[in-house]
Amino acid sequence: MSDFLKKYSGIVLFMFAYWFICLIMLFAGGSFLYAMLAWNTLLAVLPLFFINKAEISDKQGKTGRSILWMILWLLFFPNSVYMVTDFIHISGDKFMWIVEAEKYSSNRGVVYSTDIIIWAKLLVIGIGFIFSLFVGLESLHIFEQNIKKKFSRPACWSGVLTVALLSAIGVYIGRFLRFNSWDVLFRPVKLLEQVIAKLDGFTVQFIIIFFLFEICSYILYKTLRGTINQKN
Repeated sequence: MSDFLKKYSGIVLFMFAYWFICLIMLFAGGSFLYAMLAWNTLLAVLPLFFINKAEISDKQGKTGRSILWMILWLLFFPNSVYMVTDFIHISGDKFMWIVEAEKYSSNRGVVYSTDIIIWAKLLVIGIGFIFSLFVGLESLHIFEQNIKKKFSRPACWSGVLTVALLSAIGVYIGRFLRFNSWDVLFRPVKLLEQVIAKLDGFTVQFIIIFFLFEICSYILYKTLRGTINQKN
């Protein structure tokens, strides 16, 4: 734990700051959504913690322990990209509407909401999503770097693509079937039954577009990371 806190102290501090913001919004907006957002960011940080432990165990020659941490990382990784689906919680908020306007009016009848709570809600969800996605992609980068040390480049990217596909499936299971990461271990039969029962065209389409979203996000992350490293 101390190694993780030392290496990622900024991320942990940001998470606590985000929790504080969620606490303020909880009292200001009176919605349990903000408690859920805080919980989701914790779940999003866990994959980074697990992959860090796996890397340390591997360097120490503790292969069995490293594999265990890797399994936990894979189970919890979908949580880091899951928060993009939390934007559905603004679907009931009215940010703008159209009213009848005078002829040749410059505003064209568009009226924007002045309810600061809904705008703050949008930003809080957005910050949580960016944070969670960032730490998730960082953990995926660590996974890629460790695989690269032992296998060929094609095998390395095959691993990344497999993780992205599995996590896309995990996001679908979490959002639509309402299972958690630990249910893979504690309720595997029930989970599998639900997946098979709900399998349809939409399921496949959702998994595909989410898989593409993850790959595009990771490529962008690697590009930005490479650019920053070059400047330093």
